[in-house]
Amino acid sequence: MATANFHFSASQSQDHNSTILASLFHQSQQHQDQPFVSLPQSSSSSSDDSVTPMMVDNEVEEGDQESDIWAGRRTEQREPCSSSQGKKVDSSDDTKSKSVSIESNLDRLFCPICMEPWESQGDHQVSCLPCGHVYGLSCISRWLQHRFTSTKCPQCNAYCTLKDVRKLYASPVVINDKDLREKVQSLEAEIVCLKTERADLLDVQDSLLKIQDNLLKELDKIKEKQTFMGNMSFVDTGSKPFGVTNVKEAQSVQFERGSNLSRQQLLHCTFVLENELAVEGARLFDVNVSYQNLILARRISGMGGIHMLNKINMINPHENEDIQLPPGTKAVKDLKISPCGRFTLLASLGRKLSILSMGSNEIVATYELRVPAWSCAWDLNVPHYIYAGLQNGTILVFDTRLTRHPLQSIGGLTVQSIHTIHSLVHNPTLGHDAQKLLAASSLGPCVWSAGSGERPFAVPGLDNQGFCTSLAYGPLSNNILVSYRPKFSPPPPIATANSSSSNQGSSSVPGQGILGSQVLVKRVAGSFYSKLGSTSAHLSDVQMVKSAIIEMENCYPLLAYADGVTNGLRLRELPSLTVNQNLKPHHYPILDVKYAHNQGIGVLGCASEDKLQLFSAKIS
Repeated sequence: MATANFHFSASQSQDHNSTILASLFHQSQQHQDQPFVSLPQSSSSSSDDSVTPMMVDNEVEEGDQESDIWAGRRTEQREPCSSSQGKKVDSSDDTKSKSVSIESNLDRLFCPICMEPWESQGDHQVSCLPCGHVYGLSCISRWLQHRFTSTKCPQCNAYCTLKDVRKLYASPVVINDKDLREKVQSLEAEIVCLKTERADLLDVQDSLLKIQDNLLKELDKIKEKQTFMGNMSFVDTGSKPFGVTNVKEAQSVQFERGSNLSRQQLLHCTFVLENELAVEGARLFDVNVSYQNLILARRISGMGGIHMLNKINMINPHENEDIQLPPGTKAVKDLKISPCGRFTLLASLGRKLSILSMGSNEIVATYELRVPAWSCAWDLNVPHYIYAGLQNGTILVFDTRLTRHPLQSIGGLTVQSIHTIHSLVHNPTLGHDAQKLLAASSLGPCVWSAGSGERPFAVPGLDNQGFCTSLAYGPLSNNILVSYRPKFSPPPPIATANSSSSNQGSSSVPGQGILGSQVLVKRVAGSFYSKLGSTSAHLSDVQMVKSAIIEMENCYPLLAYADGVTNGLRLRELPSLTVNQNLKPHHYPILDVKYAHNQGIGVLGCASEDKLQLFSAKIS
């Protein structure tokens, strides 16, 4: 032991071998709460190397404070291991003793100073002091170098120097504990089982969440249907014109104001373009002023043409939602938003009459028809009645509360398609209270009675006018405006060289339109109608184009229709039928015209194949 590089070998004395084996195998017999312990020394050790246990709690000598820091670190890192080990074993005394033994054996793999595993070579090679305690080489070297006054063993305080450190070249010592090995295998198997059970439980949880989502969706659908089938109030405050209770009251107010309006000058109303939206394949639309949105029917080109709906926010038009139609719906020929604004009625060529919820964007009711539907309408007097005009000239009456089959099928005067239906408002002053409908085919407008069994009759005074292309109705004034085109329209003019060259910059040129006529009729009482006037007009080349009557408080009523020459909206004052205003033209012919109002706020809109325009009223 004269130099610091002395190494143990097989030829060393039996005493030193005993010291090494004692430090590796018998330290497990130490008590866990005493961090500084020492094994019995060999006979070659001096009397000054006797074991001197050091306590951590308030009994440390002043000169050994650094020793206490290392000891405290070792104690803190051992306690969690002891606690975690205790959680995994049984509560019996034998199991506890095994736990202490296992922990002590595991401690033999770590340096007592840094609590890191020592190595068979390198800076942290396993090394020992003459007292027999084993440390990592780098840890014990730093320990002895930092103690300038007196160098001692961190565990037994035996005096030693840096030269006394000896590297150990020994094979790894493995403790073959059968009980420990079986316990580890059992715990590993239990961990695998728990992981499998956890994965199964997560799969079950995912399935339950999917079922919950489906049930919530079904519940929402049921609530929508109950709302629709139950106490529906389609004519509520959301559909009040001019702030009155319902359409009947609005009409009564309008009649009461008639005498006053006749004594004062009515105001002129014009419209200003508020928004112009680019759309693809627009066909029909309707405006919901109460909820500030609109619904648009579209036909997307390609793939044979896909028919779908689009709900657009009028406040922020970029917020829009695509709504897919059920398979087999085909083209939508007519759509009407309910007076309350919560539902939309759809008539389609797929022989379906459908009700769409504006809240969930889902179809809540579908009525299967025998022939394609061309038009539809809500009853303005009875909330649960809806109507469908069919391709064979028949009108079906449905009660949404009772059945999916029609309550009544009313045959028309001809087999021509019913392209427009309006529900007439009950008015006691007109001497009737039955459910009256105003519907039009290509032969002209007819009045239908739902539930009475009476045959429909044609509105008098409108014979031999031509083909009826549109029918507009004003529920407050009882004005009816019918547009006709001649039965035999002249062919479109042949384009000349000058006309073709002057329009090379556009893909579509506003047409010459078709010169037709517009007739104004007023419903005065029961089955009595009075013709107020007529005028000629250039109608759109499109066969069936909607028109609308605009009614605003203290203003002249207006007619809005598509002009065939400019491809723009033209407004006429009623009853004079004089042109009031021409609005911004479209690139393609206008296909639909709608006017909606609520609480004195009116919105006028028109749609062509690639554009949707919205106008607001300005009173002058």
